[in-house]
Amino acid sequence: MVFLTRHLLYRRFYQPHHDRSWKKEMQNRLTWHFYGRRRNCYALQKDAIRRSLRFATVVRSSRRRHVNYIFSDRIAAGCAQHGVQYSSFMRSLYENNIAIDKKVLSSLAVYEPRTFQSLCEFVKKQHTEKVYAGLAASVEPTPSGIVTREMVDKVYKS
Repeated sequence: MVFLTRHLLYRRFYQPHHDRSWKKEMQNRLTWHFYGRRRNCYALQKDAIRRSLRFATVVRSSRRRHVNYIFSDRIAAGCAQHGVQYSSFMRSLYENNIAIDKKVLSSLAVYEPRTFQSLCEFVKKQHTEKVYAGLAASVEPTPSGIVTREMVDKVYKS
């Protein structure tokens, strides 16, 4: 937008309440998605705008929570298809420093099933390695009365 004089610039941005056309234009911008007379009638636009802005402010936190539930449900459904629990899937991704947020994971589960399947296979592999490591540690005989450096390191690293 080009302003030919300083007066027009000042009038446009610093005194909008004196310019009635600016106010009407702003209200038209805020009501472009409404239907019927609320969209076109200036007198009805004011109340509709006030209500919609108040609703958007009040509902903002619950909308975020609802979207987060949708993401979690989609990921859980994808995990169930591949025989992995949601909680162990998320924990395994976190422990292996795979930083993919829920939004991306849910879109992978819905639109990229092979990629999500590879993530599930990775989680299964990590789980079986942990189980085998746990069984090997429990089956391994420990000498009585002898403490080695490897035994101490094994305790402090895990």
